[in-house]
Amino acid sequence: MDNRTTITARIEDYLEELFLLESTGCSVTVTDLADRLKITKGTVTATVQKLVELEMVQHERYGALHLTPEGRRKGMGVFRRHEGFRAFFHEMLGLDREHSSEMACCMEHYVDSVTEERLYALLEYFRRARADHEPWVDEALLAIEKPITLIPLPLTLCQEGDRGSVLRMTAGEPLRKELLDRGFSTGASLVLQKIDDSVYTVQLGQKTLELPLNEAATIWIQPK
Repeated sequence: MDNRTTITARIEDYLEELFLLESTGCSVTVTDLADRLKITKGTVTATVQKLVELEMVQHERYGALHLTPEGRRKGMGVFRRHEGFRAFFHEMLGLDREHSSEMACCMEHYVDSVTEERLYALLEYFRRARADHEPWVDEALLAIEKPITLIPLPLTLCQEGDRGSVLRMTAGEPLRKELLDRGFSTGASLVLQKIDDSVYTVQLGQKTLELPLNEAATIWIQPK
């Protein structure tokens, strides 16, 4: 049966929790699932009925819940994605375990199979390199903890004294041509000298130019 149009993120949460509870070897009830998900038994009962209709769960009357083979495969898949993202955030990005798990919960429902497999491949590559004590691993871990200071910015988000080079312009014609004629070509170095009453004074090479806000907002620079 094709359930792709009916399996929501919430249903995936149920299947994942049922899979995890089942893996403990204990009988799983509606009460167990409600406690695990921190929601009411009434809400769980309604969703369980939907899962029964989808042939993902079997529910003994007033008794245990059992995943069907299809439900078990789906639950395992969600759990696998969760663990992959959790490991990525914790091992590669250095986030703490709790935050990593929270981020994994946010993303586990919205990744396609190609992205999932490439995530696992990248994580496995990283783990092998770390096990082999490749020097780039420690360098990478140190690098990602440093604050990013070289993000391209529009001139309107720079401060007086900031230096940079023109990266791109987002102005339409004819303003783009006018700015190019004034020297704002890609790679040109500039210094934001002053901001006064929404007028941006910049030193561009040997020239000092004034730009109104609407023009300054179209010039993106790479800070130096």
